[in-house]
Amino acid sequence: MAGVEERNRSRLAVALGAIGLGLVIVGLVLVIQHVDETAAKTPRAVAQGAVTADAIRGVLFLVLVLVGIFVVASLAFLRWSRGFRRWIFHKPAPATPSADVWAMHRLPEEADNPPSREGESPGPDDEESQGPGPG
Repeated sequence: MAGVEERNRSRLAVALGAIGLGLVIVGLVLVIQHVDETAAKTPRAVAQGAVTADAIRGVLFLVLVLVGIFVVASLAFLRWSRGFRRWIFHKPAPATPSADVWAMHRLPEEADNPPSREGESPGPDDEESQGPGPG
């Protein structure tokens, strides 16, 4: 609810919920009153009134379902939009120092003593493959 202070949001939500509940109660009272009126009429009027009452009941049910879907969708949208807003306005992480990256680099402890490989021929960098020295 844009433009409404945080402390007043709950009050406004309670007020709107009370208004909605009042409208539902008024609708139920009107339906009950209509059913009572149709019971006192002639059989032909009762049949026509029953069809009308069923139509009204169906429309009220669909309106109730649509309002429920709207409320759930609105709450989901508000939750998503708050998270999106937080993501948009977050402070960026501080820059990583990059003056001397290689000085900060450390090899894992396992790299100091590489395991010996059995069955492999020594490579050009091994001492055994270099042969006798020049002098």
